[in-house]
Amino acid sequence: MIQALVMLIAPIILTIGARKFTWIEKIGTVILAYATGIIMGNSFIEIDTQVSKSLVEAAVPLSIGLLLISSDIKKWAVEARKTILSFVLCLIAITIGATVAYTLFNNQLDEINKLAGMSIGLYIGGTPNMSAIGLALQANDESFILMNTADMVLGGLWMLFLLSIAQKVFGFILPPFSESKESDDLEKVEALKGPNPKSIAYSIGVTLLILGVCVGISILLFDKMDEIFIILGVTTVSLAVSFNQKIRNIRGSFLVGEYFVLLFCIGLGSLSNFQELLNSGSLYIGFTGVVMFTGIIIHLILAKIFKIDTDTFIITSTACLYGPAFVGPIANSLKNKKVILSGMTAGTLGYAVANYWGILFAEIIGKLF
Repeated sequence: MIQALVMLIAPIILTIGARKFTWIEKIGTVILAYATGIIMGNSFIEIDTQVSKSLVEAAVPLSIGLLLISSDIKKWAVEARKTILSFVLCLIAITIGATVAYTLFNNQLDEINKLAGMSIGLYIGGTPNMSAIGLALQANDESFILMNTADMVLGGLWMLFLLSIAQKVFGFILPPFSESKESDDLEKVEALKGPNPKSIAYSIGVTLLILGVCVGISILLFDKMDEIFIILGVTTVSLAVSFNQKIRNIRGSFLVGEYFVLLFCIGLGSLSNFQELLNSGSLYIGFTGVVMFTGIIIHLILAKIFKIDTDTFIITSTACLYGPAFVGPIANSLKNKKVILSGMTAGTLGYAVANYWGILFAEIIGKLF
């Protein structure tokens, strides 16, 4: 009971703290949420893993649904073409990375096709997508936890690079940032404004209704709660209802979604097992590293070919590899707040596309090879 209460309250404390203390904003609430969970799960504190798993499983559809109902697909298609191009290039690059990793580690890791699909979810959308795909494909819990722990290690190291010298390094290869027609006015986006109790209840209510409909249809069609159908159903219906202006403009709905992302991160962090990773997880570090760094290199090459500028490349890569919550800290390190909305766009597109493509990729590569 106390464990669940701490996990439910901690995201609120982190969110409020980020507004009052600049050091929290610079580090990023997601990093601190993971750190909180990791400390809980890898210290003398005894935790109930079932509580953590329950919170993670509940947070996945709620976070994805809430983040997607605020999408503005029509506007992005017109105003954010450069961002969308960079996102598509990243998707292609990560898919190639997952294919290379599958080829190198086939017959060395169990459920390799599921891991490949989960890696696409991880590095196109974010950790909630990896979890959603893992749940949909019924991946082994131990494989999921080891892969996530490996990503924490590698992703943490790469984040230090992004926060420090990435702009200078990539600036030698890619052109500098230039003004574009893409909108950067965050203050006009209702979903990014501070929520009130009514809008919180409204946004969560809409998402729960979507989830309930998907679960109900799943039971009617399959006589069970089919994980793949439910995950893809929530993704599809959330995107569909985002075309309704009233729902899309629910005040603070994106921020409410980020609360559940932080809750997810704390729960997942508490399940991480660094000792197990050291004992038997070297293959997972290798697999995750191949997907991640092959994807980054190929994305960079494609960005050079298609003349994507340095800041747009970095912010879209960050949004895909880590999710929208990391866009703010990276934009601050770039000293360019004009790319924040571009990063949010890429991150939300990642949440939308990753579930479909990750599941489909896992099924295709599993049958072909």
